[in-house]
Amino acid sequence: MILTFPWGTEVNGAVVSCYPELPIPQFNHAADIDVGEDEAEDLLEVVTRYFASKGSFDVRFRITAVTRPRSFSEFLQNHGFARSKEDDESAMVFKGKNVEDKLNPRVKVKEISESEVDVYSKLILTIFEMPLEWKKGVETFNLEMMRRGAKCYLAYVGKKAVGTSGLLSCMKIGGVFNVGTLKRYRRRGIGTTLTAHAVMDSIKEGNTFHVLYTEKQGNPERVYRKIGFRTDHTVVWFVKHLSKLPS
Repeated sequence: MILTFPWGTEVNGAVVSCYPELPIPQFNHAADIDVGEDEAEDLLEVVTRYFASKGSFDVRFRITAVTRPRSFSEFLQNHGFARSKEDDESAMVFKGKNVEDKLNPRVKVKEISESEVDVYSKLILTIFEMPLEWKKGVETFNLEMMRRGAKCYLAYVGKKAVGTSGLLSCMKIGGVFNVGTLKRYRRRGIGTTLTAHAVMDSIKEGNTFHVLYTEKQGNPERVYRKIGFRTDHTVVWFVKHLSKLPS
């Protein structure tokens, strides 16, 4: 998993994230599946019990190009899981050579300190249209990411903060996340500037790959292509709702 969330728990053959404060797939799933075909049943049981222990009735798996065994998607479907196609994501890798010419000189990008995480988190709630009751969870997430070395950025037009992004470096991979712009400021190159700035910092940090995840075939994917990103593979999700928690 490129972006290793602070609350990820390693189990035998997967990393499980369950963060009910933010009830969206990206924060509640099992990923990095790497087991033998004869170990799939045991993994499924362990993951199901993990989610049950957190009080969740949904069990979700994140499937990528490196999921092993390759037949794991079919295995999940045979066990009552359904593919959640509306959540498909494109995993994109930067293949460009220069991003400085993508910067909008009218936009100032600033790396925040922990004391500014409240402003950053409130802006994320507005940009991504999240409920206000998620604020504590968003703020906790951002603080934990920063304390693990992530950089979080605010974009300013004049004195107004209008956009966000972030960068987490790990094992020579720079993961770009939280890229967003307030609605009234979109189509001004702000998201492009935020992304380009994160890529420039990723290069400075010595990362070999610069990656991000975005809605498959959405407008952001087209924007990232113009910056120099290329789709490497599709991330798919499988989910099963439990009628009752296992005993």
